[in-house]
Amino acid sequence: MLMLSPPPVPVAEVRAADRMTGSKMKVGGLASKGTWQWVGNDHRSPVQLWIPLDVLIGRLGFQRVSGEGGEALEWFGRRVPLQKLAKRSLDDEVAIDAVPWFSQLNVVTSHRQGVLSISLKAPRVQKLRQGRGSTAGRLVLDLSGPALVQRQNDDLLLGVSITAAQDTKLRAIGLKTKRERQGVRLKGSADRPTLTLATPWRIVIDGLSSSRIASAASGNALQSALLNPEIQAASRNGLLLETRTIRVGVKPLRIYRAGVPFNSESLALRPLASQGAQTGIRFLSQLAQPEQALLAVNGGFFNRVRQLPLGALRVDGTWLSGPILNRGAIGWTAGSRPLFNRLRLDQSMQVNGGRRWGLGFLNSGYVQRGLSRYTRAWGPAYRALSGEEKAITVKDGLTIDKHDRAELNRGVSLKPGASLIVSRAGAPLPAQPGDRISISLRPSSPVGEQPQVLAGGPLLLKDGQVVLKGRQEGFSAGFLSLSAPRTVVSQDRSHVWLMTLEGSSGSDPTLLETTLALRQMGMLDALNLDGGSSTTLLAANRTVMTGRGVTPRVQNGLGLVRR
Repeated sequence: MLMLSPPPVPVAEVRAADRMTGSKMKVGGLASKGTWQWVGNDHRSPVQLWIPLDVLIGRLGFQRVSGEGGEALEWFGRRVPLQKLAKRSLDDEVAIDAVPWFSQLNVVTSHRQGVLSISLKAPRVQKLRQGRGSTAGRLVLDLSGPALVQRQNDDLLLGVSITAAQDTKLRAIGLKTKRERQGVRLKGSADRPTLTLATPWRIVIDGLSSSRIASAASGNALQSALLNPEIQAASRNGLLLETRTIRVGVKPLRIYRAGVPFNSESLALRPLASQGAQTGIRFLSQLAQPEQALLAVNGGFFNRVRQLPLGALRVDGTWLSGPILNRGAIGWTAGSRPLFNRLRLDQSMQVNGGRRWGLGFLNSGYVQRGLSRYTRAWGPAYRALSGEEKAITVKDGLTIDKHDRAELNRGVSLKPGASLIVSRAGAPLPAQPGDRISISLRPSSPVGEQPQVLAGGPLLLKDGQVVLKGRQEGFSAGFLSLSAPRTVVSQDRSHVWLMTLEGSSGSDPTLLETTLALRQMGMLDALNLDGGSSTTLLAANRTVMTGRGVTPRVQNGLGLVRR
């Protein structure tokens, strides 16, 4: 029988003129920064609506959940594996099409004069339930419909309607609440885990038993932080915490900065990393609190979809993640002046005293063809990051095991003191069980010899000179020309500084404008860190500034910790 293909399904042609892109939005009536792209002619019913993942998670309540098939994105009962979602880049943010979720839950959207509006009718809270036993720290809100769940700086804003009696009950269990037109605000609860469920509609909030420092009811965030007793005590011992406005050309920039002398006896510069594994992302407060960081900013780059590190991170002499693409980094020893430079880590393995083979990357989410090395610092196990992988385990100079693709997909244990050498994309695996292996590692500059290292990029200033050469560090032309909130670590002749920058009116700074502003402030060395929606400054566990007004999750950070 002759089998004929079915006729193609008609697809509406989308012309370039049908696309509208903006950088401002209103979610539930609250304005914030956020890039979006609307596809379609109707200003109230898009064919596609591309919104960054960070915005969907931070401003609407979407969650990333784990399952047998890997990670998925979920919101009120609709769950789609992340790998199956179409994605596109918007101003260096990973965006997905939100229309399938919005249409299912009757979310109202429109755009006007470059501002995207998203709204959802606030449901009634029908019942409040608190967990018992092992779930004693859990609160369940039974709803009459789906609701917006927004993280706004330190607060969690639920787009629901509650009664006075329900508000009293929330306060009785220790929550600091404020009833607003948009719903109920739970102060200081932005980093509490949440879950949205359907049939019946519910919002679940965990972590109620954990202690939190709640946000102030009102007032400027920085001024509130300056009133904190610990900040005031540190200020008497040399801490400088301030905001100032600098004009670069015609553009005014608002700069928040915290600085300490190199020899400070009360605060020390320290990387902020997750404990036990480098996979996953967390709120900056969750990284800062275990280290007793009084001040903190977000750190280096990471893969937002797969939540893996993309750059150097060394803590107390252990490489949690190796450098990539010869990007800028800062390295330091406690009490000494930090070093700034571009950094590469040259690794190789020698088999049976003969040929040396290059090992491209160490504990990295940067996936390329060739050989890479993973140690216990990556986490308890390694799972394949690409479709075609094989590996060997090396311990005490001997190849002790070989692993095929199926085993790597399931996960291979990373033993203390051992190295997993992973081959990708058909690259030859140069050793077999029983072969003798020696591994060498050499940093390209003294930065990598320091016990504490954090990379970002590009390097902006060195010895007072502009050294911005982003293409040499593997950054795209689009990234380099982008206007966005910025996070920077820098130093002048006497202090090391943690800074965040944004436009005080109009657009945010480009990398060049950031560099010129830093030089204007007398900085000698400066390194750009992850920016945009990741940009965050914490002071005494209070959010002083975020890049998009949304409390973000990040892979690592940089803090001034109590000695």
